[in-house]
Amino acid sequence: MKILSSSIRNLTGGRSRLLHSSLAVLALSGVVGTLHAQETALEEVVVTGIRASITESVNAKRSANAIVDAITAEDLGKFPDKNVADSLSRITGVSVTRGFGEGEKIAVRGTSPNQNRTLLNGAAVASADWFILDNPSRAFNYTLLPSTIVSALEVYKTPQASIQEGSLGGTVMLHTRRPLDMAQNTGALQVQGQYSETSEEWDPSISALYSWKNDAENLGFNISLTRQDRTLLREGTEVLGFENQDFGRGALWVPRALGDAYFEQARERETVLFTGQWRPSDNGQFTLTYLDSGLDADNSNYNRYEWLNGNNGGTIDPATAVVTGSGVIAGEVANSFAEYYVIDRVSYSETGSLDLHYEHNFEQLTLHARLGHTEAEGGTARDRHYGWGASLDRTEFNGLSHTPYLNGQVESDAQLGARGLGWMQENARVMDDDENYASIDIDFALDAGVFNSLKSGLLYRDHNKGQMMTLTRFHWLSDAMHADGTTTYGEGDTTGWNRWLYGNLDAGLLGNYTRNASGAPYPLMDISAAQSAIFPAEAYENAVTVLNLPENWNVEEEILAAYGQADFEGEGFRGNLGLRMVQTRVGSSGYNLQGDPLAAAIDMVGGYDLLVALVDPATEEFNVRRETLEHDYTEILPSANVAFDIAENQVLRLSAARVMARPDYITIANQESANLDTQVGRRGNPQLEPETANQFDLAWEWYFTEGAVLAATYFQKDIANSVINSTSVDFRFDERLGEDIPVLFIQPVNGKGAKVSGIELSYQQNFGNFGVIANYTYTDANSRDTRDPVNNPGSGLIPGQSENMANLTGFYENDWISARLAYNFRTQWYDGLSEFGSEAYIDDYGQWDASITVSPWENWDFVLEAINLTGEELAYYHIDQEREARRYDNGTRVLLGANYHF
Repeated sequence: MKILSSSIRNLTGGRSRLLHSSLAVLALSGVVGTLHAQETALEEVVVTGIRASITESVNAKRSANAIVDAITAEDLGKFPDKNVADSLSRITGVSVTRGFGEGEKIAVRGTSPNQNRTLLNGAAVASADWFILDNPSRAFNYTLLPSTIVSALEVYKTPQASIQEGSLGGTVMLHTRRPLDMAQNTGALQVQGQYSETSEEWDPSISALYSWKNDAENLGFNISLTRQDRTLLREGTEVLGFENQDFGRGALWVPRALGDAYFEQARERETVLFTGQWRPSDNGQFTLTYLDSGLDADNSNYNRYEWLNGNNGGTIDPATAVVTGSGVIAGEVANSFAEYYVIDRVSYSETGSLDLHYEHNFEQLTLHARLGHTEAEGGTARDRHYGWGASLDRTEFNGLSHTPYLNGQVESDAQLGARGLGWMQENARVMDDDENYASIDIDFALDAGVFNSLKSGLLYRDHNKGQMMTLTRFHWLSDAMHADGTTTYGEGDTTGWNRWLYGNLDAGLLGNYTRNASGAPYPLMDISAAQSAIFPAEAYENAVTVLNLPENWNVEEEILAAYGQADFEGEGFRGNLGLRMVQTRVGSSGYNLQGDPLAAAIDMVGGYDLLVALVDPATEEFNVRRETLEHDYTEILPSANVAFDIAENQVLRLSAARVMARPDYITIANQESANLDTQVGRRGNPQLEPETANQFDLAWEWYFTEGAVLAATYFQKDIANSVINSTSVDFRFDERLGEDIPVLFIQPVNGKGAKVSGIELSYQQNFGNFGVIANYTYTDANSRDTRDPVNNPGSGLIPGQSENMANLTGFYENDWISARLAYNFRTQWYDGLSEFGSEAYIDDYGQWDASITVSPWENWDFVLEAINLTGEELAYYHIDQEREARRYDNGTRVLLGANYHF
């Protein structure tokens, strides 16, 4: 599969090409081998009903060098959570985003998701998002990886020189099973059904794993196949951004618009994981790992909302406004404008990787060589927008409650159905991510005093990430405005779509396309009926599809890293010292142009003159050109980890290191966009420097009885070059006015940094057949940049940081039953800027999960799981907690299934 071809290609066909090309490489290689297992320190946090596994992991933690937390699955297909990100949330200091009811992205110790890395068997895995509002990011999307393919995971909180750089918080290592380490002809089959409370649907899930090796145990393979469906329904109420304005009560934060959102999605995930190993000699071993995972994520979003800030309507009545803190939480708006807005999206996400590794053991030296490729693609291959507007008498609102009034009464469903189609449009936005990499690592066995090993290596990465966006515009019931100030009304109305619409005005009424859905707050538009009428072939006769020039860009990074690491061990102490040097070369490509980007894009197409509110592009020189801006930087990253056996059952750990995280791709994109109506623009900054941190860890562990531990860790990060937004005013030419106008541009720059410190506490112990696992994390994160929420939203804040996080798990296990009840909690956190540019915070969130596994026969397990038992909702607010911004209900999910092992 070649990511992002000249046109948006069919998803199924693309995934098929990836599979076929990768299998061809597999067939030609003829060799398979093992993956280099990096030295790790394991701390078991959650293992469902497997006390022996917990005890073994505690013992491994005690003898480790670094600070690493882990989760393992003792049996095939028995990872403790259906979602890997949900499992990670149970580790001390790890937070998870759950926008659609399941874990998607993770962050460690007060950092944001894009400041942490995820590696599969020690290698990078490309990632792309399906959701239209997600920007291309360095954060890994865990919805692409089912937990059935994972046998263990580790979170490195303190770095080692031998581990890839790129994380300020932590590096997650995902491990899969190896055929030469497994028994011959073993496998597992898992069949489950999942019931979602909100959608009231049962969805199937099936996975299978088979492992084979020959009698000589020098050749083997395993293959894992997974298919998971989910019918997702999320109900919510949301404010579409806040603005700071004065409506007669002084400068206050005011909601832009408020509506009831109803989100539907059908998810289908298919994953193939193949691992082959070949040991041609006693000293040499090959491993080939192939991954192909795809998620079809078609979705529809409905919103019935009213404008509250004067956009297309009136402003808040000062006499009715209820003010709390710095903004309005209730009031009344006369002559408000309402819109019933529907977006229907064909969305997807897919990832694939092919990794070949060779290991050779010489007498005093071990050689590791690796070559691989990974690529991902995701986004919305097509979205269609429908806007049905109405002018109201007034709107009353209180918090997230809102009531529209029309003709002296609360607007009825019949009045809603009488709304006319105001506009429609079609877009496509696809993100791509790919990397080629090669590495060589050498491990020398030493006998030089306390030093017992010397490791060194080289890693080369060629990474590309970007996006392509197209716009399809239909021009009807609209006017064309020309440079000389004249307006042509209904230009081209005698042909195609315009002729059809004028002859069938009743067909433009919402009531012709509605359906009733159980639990929906209003009649839903019947998308299949509406799209056949509103997007017929005639609609495309006078339409144009062009590039959205500011949203088309690509970032290429060439990375070369070299390291040296010395491991040591003496009487009562052990550890490692290392140095990693990394050079990064950045090339950021995008379009540079003059004037309006839509008019410029139409000018590139040519032959199109049905413009709405734009000058004919033939009269303006846009000077569109594709350009690449370059930047490079080098970082030197020292690290040290030391563990002291201070008593027979106690370990004291010290770690100090310098770490780095590269700027997120959207911030270094070579792009610029300007809204000449609002006179606000945004642009990237390819010259951004990486964020760096000097970090220090101090940990104490007490192993007071078999299989038990009590531990405390203090951590501190001094972060430099944090990425913040700056503002500046530049002039841009407005074709409609024929003059330059001032535009306030928002651009990311490197800021003064931040200081993050905290304490982690963990406790774990078995009591016969019972056990308990508990942990707590306190994080204090403070930005050194100036706080200015009005003129520079998001300034002086650190995304993703909760002051308090806690986990509590109780479990019971005997010979035939294993049960677990787990609670995960975090206090409020800043979630970044909303799509409307205002600050978004998520309120305190706690979730209960439970599982019971019954094993009446040796090879059979029957499983019952419940996720979000109490149906907790996700609540957002804007700066002040009293000023609610959004509330989403993802409901409870229940899984029932059977596992067969052989």
